[in-house]
Amino acid sequence: MVFFNYATMQMAAKIVYYGPGLCGKTTN
Repeated sequence: MVFFNYATMQMAAKIVYYGPGLCGKTTN
């Protein structure tokens, strides 16, 4: 579960970093 949590945190960090502008392009 630690790995899943880490992956989720990374995904959230990427979304926050890129911003909502590219929210529609976040396929990976």
